Amino acid sequence: MKKLGRPARPHRLIVKLNERELKALDQYCKKYRVDNRSHWLRELMMTEIIKRFELDAPMLFSEEEMR
Repeated sequence: MKKLGRPARPHRLIVKLNERELKALDQYCKKYRVDNRSHWLRELMMTEIIKRFELDAPMLFSEEEMR
């Protein structure tokens, strides 16, 4: 039965880390009490993607016209 309220996530993304990166990630999660890494990483990535999209979006007026 499909749960309501949450979008399905059928696609998997695999990230490989070296020892130092994994240690840093573990320390960060422990220090800032990140219990759900999947949720945290998804939120982190999507926040960055949306910010970048907003910066790259075409503007109605150019910078010169707004001055």
